[in-house]
Order: sequence, then structure tokens, then C-alpha cells
Amino acid sequence: MNTLAQVLEIASRLDHLGTCAEWIARETVHTDNSISQTGTLMSVLTEDIREKLTALISELEQAAVMDGSH
Repeated sequence: MNTLAQVLEIASRLDHLGTCAEWIARETVHTDNSISQTGTLMSVLTEDIREKLTALISELEQAAVMDGSH
């Protein structure tokens, strides 16, 4: 599996995790506040991981461009 395929797989799994977390938060908001808050936290953490992954990929792309220009 090449690097792009791995990144796409990670993104897909993050999408799935975020969707599930949002569903958990929404479905439990009136029945179990602790579980709902955990779902919300999972959703926030998923977005944080996605942002950090995007920043890391951008840094790697910039480094590759810089290495290619020298």
C-alpha cells in the first residue's frame, strides 16, 4: 500500500469515527449525559487529529519541494 492510499485510509477511518461519535452524542444527549459528552469529546479529538495530520502532510510536502529545488 502506497503512502497516499494509507493517508486516504486514515482519513476514511477518521470520518467514520467522527460520524459515530456525533451519533453517540446526539442519541444519548437526553438519556446519559456522560456518554453524550464522551461522544462529543471523541468528535472533537477526531477533528484535532485530522487537523494535525493535514498539517503534517503539508509540512512533508513543503520539505519534499524544498529538497527537490536544491
